[in-house]
Amino acid sequence: AETLAAVSSPPLSELVERMLTNSDNDIAEALARHTALASGQPASFDGAARAIATQLRKLGLPMAGAALHDGSGLNRDDRLTADLLTALLVKAGDPGRPGLRPVLTGLPVAGFTGTLSTRYTDGASGLVRAKTGTLTGVNTLAGTVVDRTGHLLAFAFLASDTTNPLEAQSALDKAATALAG
Repeated sequence: AETLAAVSSPPLSELVERMLTNSDNDIAEALARHTALASGQPASFDGAARAIATQLRKLGLPMAGAALHDGSGLNRDDRLTADLLTALLVKAGDPGRPGLRPVLTGLPVAGFTGTLSTRYTDGASGLVRAKTGTLTGVNTLAGTVVDRTGHLLAFAFLASDTTNPLEAQSALDKAATALAG
């Protein structure tokens, strides 16, 4: 038969990197739905949340205090912990888990890419790679930083009940910069 059309997709690793770098909630939700389907769950918010939680548990990550309701993190009932986020970053750096590497390589680079392209102009440019999270009253930053001795550190800072998002963002940036020092 004659081919009428063809569709191709970038590899999953590129999609994960693009999602993280650009904070793309549509890609995040689509990947969550595909995770649900691959796990035998319905391609719904609930199915995706169950499938993601199952995969995180299979990785041995600490789920105490976490509550997932979607793939993008936009649901106001979603809850993550600093323990879960830093454990995921550490797991992504494990040489025995190369499939998780896009979790690190997709993180925006301070002063250069994505949601951090205009941040860290006062000292930590290029040293911090992190995913931002911002909702009304909630500001987070989780990622990695190279300290002055060359060690790679994983961190997660979460602030709730914030009233000034720019001040909260500045405080999180200062905390990550302090780790670089």
